[in-house]
Amino acid sequence: QNSLMITVKSVTARNFLSVGNVTQSVNLNRNDLTLILGENLDLGGDDAGARNGTGKSALLNIVSYALYGSALTNIKKDNLVNNINNKNMLVTVLLEKDGVEYKIERGRKPAIFNFVNMSDPSKNQESDSQGESKDTQKDIDVLLNMSLDMFKHIVALNTYTQPFLLMKANDQRVIIEE
Repeated sequence: QNSLMITVKSVTARNFLSVGNVTQSVNLNRNDLTLILGENLDLGGDDAGARNGTGKSALLNIVSYALYGSALTNIKKDNLVNNINNKNMLVTVLLEKDGVEYKIERGRKPAIFNFVNMSDPSKNQESDSQGESKDTQKDIDVLLNMSLDMFKHIVALNTYTQPFLLMKANDQRVIIEE
């Protein structure tokens, strides 16, 4: 029996899109509402709606990339690396399922892909295979019990994903059957 309840406890990023070389972390392990507002300091940070390009969507992209090895958009993986530092990109998601904590780390330049069972270190999986270990990804997929397409349509709810009703009938069927 695979439970559906997964709690994302924290998300961290370094050199991912607009996040620079200083690791940024968001603690989501709270019982209250977490509201994320952007303040675009490049545009003066006023209250006139200068909220674009501040990293709000990057947070969902961090989770998507950590869990699935793919951002929400079709951006090339090397373009996810901060273009100023151009190396040492690393994202980490700490999550809990069925009382067990897991840590997923994924990075580029150099490639890193680690899936850590925090409760049972003997089950840890580390990969130097260009950050793309298919066996490790399969284990994560089993844990999540949700495809990237389902994640995009049910969890992320973003403007980059084609709306369900505009999808081809067969693609809709795949989502419905899942």
